[in-house]
Amino acid sequence: MIRAPQLEPRRPQDDSCITRRWSEGAASQVRGRTKLDAFRRGTTVTDMLHEMLARALSEDGAAS
Repeated sequence: MIRAPQLEPRRPQDDSCITRRWSEGAASQVRGRTKLDAFRRGTTVTDMLHEMLARALSEDGAAS
């Protein structure tokens, strides 16, 4: 009879390590895309983010 190998249960710490690694890589990619988008729009990242937050907050405020 052939038996399947016994697998150790995954620990929650393993998932957090993977998530941390992904978020570090994704964060730099998002920053790069944000800077490029701001440059294409002819504005600064700060101004672009302020406009985005103002729109998001005004929409949330109108809904509540």
